[in-house]
Amino acid sequence: MQTTQRVQHNFALEFAIDHANRLRLPVLVYHGLRHDYPWASDRIHSFVLETVVDLYRDFESRGIQYAFYLERTGDDAQARREAGKASPLVELARRAALVVTDFFPTFIVPRQIRALRAKVDTPVIAVDSCTVVPMKYFDREHASAAGFRPRLMAALPEFLLPFEMGEPKFRTVLEILFEPTRPAAESIPRLLASCDIDHSVPPARAIRGGTAAALRRLHHFVESGLARYADDRGDPNEDATSMLSPYLHFGNISPQEILLKAREAGPTDQFAKFQDELLTWREISYNFVYHNKRHRTVEAIPAWAREELRTGEGDPRPVLFSDKELELAQTGNELWDAAQRSYLVDGWMHNSLRMLWGKAVLQWTANAEEALRVLEHLNNKYSLDGRDPNSYGGILWIFGKFDRPFFRRPIYGTVRYQSLNSAEKKFDVAKYVRRHSAGPRERNLSAHVAGMFGHQGLKVRTDAAD
Repeated sequence: MQTTQRVQHNFALEFAIDHANRLRLPVLVYHGLRHDYPWASDRIHSFVLETVVDLYRDFESRGIQYAFYLERTGDDAQARREAGKASPLVELARRAALVVTDFFPTFIVPRQIRALRAKVDTPVIAVDSCTVVPMKYFDREHASAAGFRPRLMAALPEFLLPFEMGEPKFRTVLEILFEPTRPAAESIPRLLASCDIDHSVPPARAIRGGTAAALRRLHHFVESGLARYADDRGDPNEDATSMLSPYLHFGNISPQEILLKAREAGPTDQFAKFQDELLTWREISYNFVYHNKRHRTVEAIPAWAREELRTGEGDPRPVLFSDKELELAQTGNELWDAAQRSYLVDGWMHNSLRMLWGKAVLQWTANAEEALRVLEHLNNKYSLDGRDPNSYGGILWIFGKFDRPFFRRPIYGTVRYQSLNSAEKKFDVAKYVRRHSAGPRERNLSAHVAGMFGHQGLKVRTDAAD
């Protein structure tokens, strides 16, 4: 289990159950959490550990053995190597008849799957549980929603169906050669402290991980937000969006389940807009990332937009902010700083603000490469839905991806421009700023993060090829 961290509506799990039954073997679910992935922090770790609490309960209810392994420091791996032992995953995979895992087209997952296949003779099959219409259904990258939407909608009746769960027939409890970690709500802070991760990014203020939390949020949305979604979704002061993106990223809930429940709740016109946002715009991002291996670089920007931005590099900038000023929300623009503080503290930013937030960085940095580096880092470090195809689709949209040319402006050329000042015509900016003012928690967090700049700044362990 990697990115589809749920027991219900899990295509990889059902594929494993089906083949285990055919082979007359039990299913074992292994779930590991390393300490050394890019942007590893208390925030991301705590979300996963909260999810693990749900997973133990839900797997036990289905009679499926589940084992979670928490690697705390590099000493853990070094000790295994010195003892001549492989990782727990490799040891289990070598004993298995079949390994089934999650297919996810970005971050560290493709590299991890390749590494596992190189170390074991056991077949390793990756299953797409991320999308409604599978990524491999489309044979090419689509440049716009207008071209992608008709094919997606034509395929939808084949794939958006009620989910049937299989029943494991063989329930032998298997011996495993490591001590699983079983977190509880009260033990998570202690577990976080024991891990060699970034402790400057605390757990999100109000968002907790797990399928139970995802289902509560979905219920709240269909009861109070869906009926006014099309009208109010653009206002960050209104509770009209689903806020399910963190749960979709970690696989706590499936897009199929969300769409089916929202469609049942209605009304039809509001659901249609919600479906277009969740389905079309999310899945075109997966289509982009799956087919474009350069999706983390400026090479993924459309050629016309890349040339426009390159031409605009010589235009004067209103100001060039340092990495530290941007990360700590110290630009002096109240709206931008408030939006960045929503990332720093809440781990989530309203989509309308993300667009304004990103467009501003484009004019506060020297070029597109610099802007992309900053936006990727801030999004992936602080946002619970970062490190995701949908994140890269949204970030690259800032630079013209999925878009068309507009009126020419300095710096942007014909890439769409959005003004922070114009936001006052769309929603109550002062109200939003008050909600995300720099209180004691925000100041303490900023001081903690500021202390890290002497050591690492915006440098992270990453691999741009993945």
